[in-house]
Order: sequence, then C-alpha cells, then structure tokens
Amino acid sequence: MYQIEDIKTVHLEVSSKCNAACPMCLRTVCGGELNKQLPLAEMSLTDIKQIFKPQFIKQLQRIYFCGNYGDPATAKELIEILEYFKSENPKIKLDLFTNGGLRSAKFWHRVGQLTRKVHFSIDGLGDTNHIYRRNTNFAKILDNCASYIMAGGEAVWDYIVFRHNEHQVQEAEALSERMGFKKFVVKKTGRFFSNSKSQGKDEQVVFDKNQNIEYSLQKPIQSRYQNQSLQKEQDLVEKYGSLGKYLDATPIDCRVVKESSLYIDASGHVFPCCWTANQLYPWYFKPKGSSIWKLLDKSGGLDKLNAYHSSLPEILSGDFFQKTLPQSWSCSSINDGKLKACAKTCGQEFNPFTAQFEKNETSPKIALQNPAQP
Repeated sequence: MYQIEDIKTVHLEVSSKCNAACPMCLRTVCGGELNKQLPLAEMSLTDIKQIFKPQFIKQLQRIYFCGNYGDPATAKELIEILEYFKSENPKIKLDLFTNGGLRSAKFWHRVGQLTRKVHFSIDGLGDTNHIYRRNTNFAKILDNCASYIMAGGEAVWDYIVFRHNEHQVQEAEALSERMGFKKFVVKKTGRFFSNSKSQGKDEQVVFDKNQNIEYSLQKPIQSRYQNQSLQKEQDLVEKYGSLGKYLDATPIDCRVVKESSLYIDASGHVFPCCWTANQLYPWYFKPKGSSIWKLLDKSGGLDKLNAYHSSLPEILSGDFFQKTLPQSWSCSSINDGKLKACAKTCGQEFNPFTAQFEKNETSPKIALQNPAQP
C-alpha cells in the first residue's frame, strides 16, 4: 500500500470515551446500553510520544482528532497533546471533531489557540439537538463554541438533518453566522442503512439503557436533505439483483492510499482508515464475528497492528498493510474475503458517506467518521 515516509495525514482517535449516546453510533446499542465489546481507552501524552516520534510529526501536514466512537475532549491530556504536536511541527494543521458538550469555556479557548479548525456536531437547536446528541446540553455547547471562536479558532457547524430538525436548518445557519462560525455544513446522513442486512431503512429505533424503545429517528421529508446514495439503492438492486451482489462485484479503489493517510484508534491500533477499524467491535455481531478478524488472523492478529508494541514503520511494512488487505480487494465476493466496508466505502456506485455533503460543500477526506463519525 504505502510506507511510513509517504504518510502526510493521520486520523487519530485519542479517546473512545464520550459524554453523548448518539443512536447511530456503534458506541452504544441504538443510544441505549454501552457496546460491551468496545474497549474504553484514551491516550495520554506519554502514549502519544511513544507512537509519534518527532521526525514523523515533522513530515505530517495534518492530524485530525475524530474517530469511530469517542469524543477527543474526553482525553484528559488533550491540551498537552496538541501542544506537543505544535512544538514539534508549528506548521501542522490540527483539526478536531466534537459534540462540544464537554469541558469548560477556558478549555475551548486554549483549543482555539492550538488548532486550525474544530467541527462542532450540533444537530438542531435547543429543543431538538438532544434528540440525536443525547446527554448533551445545548446552552453549554454554544458557550464552548463562542469561547473557541473568540480565541481565533475556525469553527464549523456540522448539522445532520433528520425529520425532527429539518425545519430548523435555516434558523441554525443564521445563528451560526451571528456567532462567527466560518462554515455551516448540512449533512445528509448515510446511516439509515443496515450494515448487517446490506439494505437501507426508513427509521432508526432509539433504546434506553434497559433496551426499551423510547422513540425513533426518521429520514427527513425534503429530498434535498436525503442521502442520494441511499436513494440509488433500488437502482443497484435492479441492476445487480441485490445490494449484496453489487458489493460482491464492485471494484475497490482505496482512497486513503491516494491520500497517504492512516488511522490510529484509542487503543493504539493502526489501520488504513476508520472504516476498516470500525469492523472490530460492532455490537450486532458476536465478538470477533466480523470479516476483518479473518484478515487479521491471516496477518498475525490484531496485536501486530498495535503501535504500543511495534513502531509505525514496522506496522506499515507488515503483512496486513502490504499483502493481506490489498489482496482482499481482488476477491470475487464478500464471502470470498472482500471486506464489505471497503466495497461500500470505496466501491464505484454506492457511497453513502460522500453523499452526505451538499454539492456546494467541499467533502472532507474519505477517512472521516462522525464519532463520530464521528
């Protein structure tokens, strides 16, 4: 795939912990009980120094703090970690993705001095944001955003549109402009999709901690807020017979190879992207039941990808990156060893992630996930 000297961007999940319980995040079971398979971990400054050597930091252009499960603000030493990266490479671009509901205004002021940009995931206004961003406080979020902006940080408001908040998009955008946000990004979520069934769905149930249904999230009514890739599903079914057959057939063109980026999770595991790493702990499979584990077994196991045990150059030159994963892209089907995550994200005709963003927005790099995702 690539070698250590090629890497210019790192997607870093500095913590798998979070204050929120978003129903479409695999951190919880549909917003209810915590995913029992997920290791709760966060990186310390000592951990970061072990993994990120000064010479490597100097070659990087960007590090963005996002991840599959956690919010970077939960990392106790986040400020010190940001300061370390800036001390080793003053030109490096540091970006964060957060729900904005943690820590103090003083904390976010300092983040504003150290980072280039923060994406605040705010999906509604005071009466609606908590419906998806469960356990967050809207007033506190706005206070933290204001402090970040006052410090000179470039704030982006990321707004996922659902049926319950689609009537507030313009009002929220106007508020973002008054507060000094640099950009307001409408996101047409691709998560109305069942990964276990490989098919779209119209709603997402939301559980409490006892796994009782509290309510449901629904797709927006207005077509301009709906994910066009999901709407294309029926065309693919007609063309290939089923979405599963499309995933079997589609060629894979790995985007992170072109971008020379990699992903490191909160436990120190190194993957090409968050999409492959996201297959480690889905609650809807039995432990180690997803297909990524078969590829890991072929290349020596998950520990071979742990940056606490091996250096980044050793990991990137190992079998998983150089042999096992690239060879899987040529498999004839998902059952034959092709990763569904790769076929879905880097296939030719179906990409719910990229389709999240409006045509007049510049889509971020493919490796991004809202915790979050991202």
